[in-house]
Amino acid sequence: MNIKRKSRINKWLYIWYKISPYISSFIIWFVTMINPVDAQEVSSVNTINNERNISLQIGDSLPESIWKMPLEVIHHAEGRHVVTLNDYRDNELIILDFWATWCGACIGSIQKYVKTDGYTDADIAFLGVTYQDKEEVTKFNERFKLNFPTIIGDTVLRAYFPYRIIPHIVVIQKGKVLTIAHSEILLPENVQKLKGGKYEEYLAKSDILNFDKTKVILDQKSSRIKDAIKSRTVIMGPISGLSAFGSYKKTDSTQRLYLTNHSLLFAMYKLLDVYWHNRIFLKISNEDHFDYFGFEDQQKFPYTVWLTKYGVGLESIAPLNIPKKELKWNALIALLNTNGYDFAVVEKEVETKLIYPKGNKKLYAPAGNVTIEELLKSLNYQQMDMRRVPIYLSSNLIDKQDRISIDLRRIRDDQYLQNILSKYGLKIKNQHAKQSIIEVTERRSL
Repeated sequence: MNIKRKSRINKWLYIWYKISPYISSFIIWFVTMINPVDAQEVSSVNTINNERNISLQIGDSLPESIWKMPLEVIHHAEGRHVVTLNDYRDNELIILDFWATWCGACIGSIQKYVKTDGYTDADIAFLGVTYQDKEEVTKFNERFKLNFPTIIGDTVLRAYFPYRIIPHIVVIQKGKVLTIAHSEILLPENVQKLKGGKYEEYLAKSDILNFDKTKVILDQKSSRIKDAIKSRTVIMGPISGLSAFGSYKKTDSTQRLYLTNHSLLFAMYKLLDVYWHNRIFLKISNEDHFDYFGFEDQQKFPYTVWLTKYGVGLESIAPLNIPKKELKWNALIALLNTNGYDFAVVEKEVETKLIYPKGNKKLYAPAGNVTIEELLKSLNYQQMDMRRVPIYLSSNLIDKQDRISIDLRRIRDDQYLQNILSKYGLKIKNQHAKQSIIEVTERRSL
């Protein structure tokens, strides 16, 4: 061989010899960094179908049969190829760590644990457990130098300790399941507590084994999933053949809100408290799609025709533990966002109408049939077929429980309203005041 060529080969072999440990370390780091913290779900192929219902829970005693079942193992400290749990029965703790070579969170957890005193503690038996075969695990361990004892090709232990997510840690003490936990249970401070028969409750783990990815969330059987549901909302456009209607109903377990063929503004009226109805301010370039009564060509398009083009609807379903007000609020967010709008409650200076006493002092008059508070409520009531009515306020010098005699059916007649109020020494003036309003804007693209 050419001497120069041989020299170059030797040089590269020397470089490879020097850097190969670092390359292996980098690969291990890369695998764990793919998902260093989050536990990972085992595919449905590898999730145990526990039809025999032999699974053990925290506090259960292990049956004698499981103690003596032969388990194939690799990287055993004594070079053994088969062990039983009974071999470790006298240990203070038996820790089973269910893992897989593709699980970054598992690898990261095991890397940390094998560097702790718990791993070398003679009173603690630590065994990895995987459904993978000898070839897969050996190839992994040879590459990453994580040669901890691992039970391979497992079908037995996962039948007793079924899981959906790994890492999945089972701790056995004195013949009983002390805990089934997340990988944080292997931190040194937690291992010390385990030796004393204690652990932090929040570290306990209980996978939902009957979760079916092919079913919608509301059809899942798990009570934990049902309890976690805040709401489910479907947003609709116009539906020909249906009128505009809305309903709210409860069953024994759920509540249902339903709207069809509404304008966006009408939908807001239905979903918000009455207080907000005349406090909705549209800051959008074109109101034609939002509010029929802001639509300029009403002669050409009667309301029923307009709705066939711009009507919206929704169905929102939630458990009974969600307040009705929250259900409506969440539905409104989804409705406006889906149609390209945002909204927010803001404090702004807006034009209002203030009812105040003449001469800034309280005047008295014979009691009437309506309190000032009731009058304000009627004045601020937003009829759905009207443009936004002004926000009416009253001066702090007026007692809202004072009464006046007035026909509430005629209060939209400004002259009538002013004449009645004048009899009681009251006037109305326009003024700008800072108020809480709902501002609707066009949604910005991300």
